[in-house]
Amino acid sequence: MDISSVFNFDHPNRESLDQYIKRWPSKYDHFPKCLVNNWVYRHWPEFSTYWYKTGVLDWKYELQEFDIHTLLKISHHGDWIQQLDCWGDHLFRNEHRKRTWLGSYMLEHGTTPAPILVLESDGELPHPRSHSGEKMCAPLQLIEGHMRTAYLRGMINNEYGKLQKRHLVWVAKL
Repeated sequence: MDISSVFNFDHPNRESLDQYIKRWPSKYDHFPKCLVNNWVYRHWPEFSTYWYKTGVLDWKYELQEFDIHTLLKISHHGDWIQQLDCWGDHLFRNEHRKRTWLGSYMLEHGTTPAPILVLESDGELPHPRSHSGEKMCAPLQLIEGHMRTAYLRGMINNEYGKLQKRHLVWVAKL
């Protein structure tokens, strides 16, 4: 593996993000630091098991602004979109969800605290988490930011008044 694991990931004395970034290989300086934080560092076991082997460090990444119509084109294999819509509805029906750091941030600001990540896909690439050979969804496959996407969809579906018109999204391309 070209990148190191997050030291003590499952322990209270986990390596800090700053320490991890200091060890990040310079050959991957093109890989957005925001994604190092929100995808690699925060989700290390999943990232290292499923995503790293797909060559994600060599994908091209572009920060774009999506309007609500484009956000709704983001898909996921299986019944994930129905699950995300359920979680998004909970943001408006469950006091606990409203009071989480993410729920309260998104309700206050009408957008995500960090961009989600999608893959621009033609639907031919196998999804690394699929157990039945499912492919990445076209045109946009959600990769990282499931709860943020759920809350965005909840705000869209519930016509939330503070919802911003545009949202930052990392778009990966092979």
